[in-house]
Amino acid sequence: PLASLRQLTENLLDGRVESEERRRAYFQAQSRATERLHRLVEGLLDFGRMEAGVLRYHAELLDAGELVRSVVGEFRQEIADLSHRVEFSIKGELPAICGDREALTHALWNLMDNAVKYSPGSSAIWIEAAREQDCVAIRVRDTGLGIPLKEQEQIYRKFFRGSSAKVAGVKGTGIGLAMVQHIIQAHGGKLRLES
Repeated sequence: PLASLRQLTENLLDGRVESEERRRAYFQAQSRATERLHRLVEGLLDFGRMEAGVLRYHAELLDAGELVRSVVGEFRQEIADLSHRVEFSIKGELPAICGDREALTHALWNLMDNAVKYSPGSSAIWIEAAREQDCVAIRVRDTGLGIPLKEQEQIYRKFFRGSSAKVAGVKGTGIGLAMVQHIIQAHGGKLRLES
């Protein structure tokens, strides 16, 4: 996001963007890049707080279906300019859950963001929410790069970046899945990977 912001700002300052319509598009792109940078910095700070044990979750009773629907809706808007589409389904009635809305939103967002980032040749990702006994199962699926078997256990370590991501030049910090795992475990859940 920082590189995008710098390039967009330089083009605007140097007067290379002449039409009002293009300037508006540049400002919208700046706004999106700023939001991405904000999320990145907040994510790093939150992860530090989690590891230090000072981040407290604020548990409340949540409508699981509404939560997932809301996060997916916001994510669709965020990636509207990209070539990906988000297919979403809820199977049956979901039970209420007790959890921290912001933390669970962050975890689901990160999984969807990874699905888009790591499937550059695919046009769709799939999100499914379903009741399984007394639990809510949320699945995020893509047809992307995949994770080699020998790396699958390491993928939740902080700062670990898989070989597929490095080869494909996918940018990232390597803390996203470590943070997701922390959030899910703190909520009494399990994070599973199939590749």
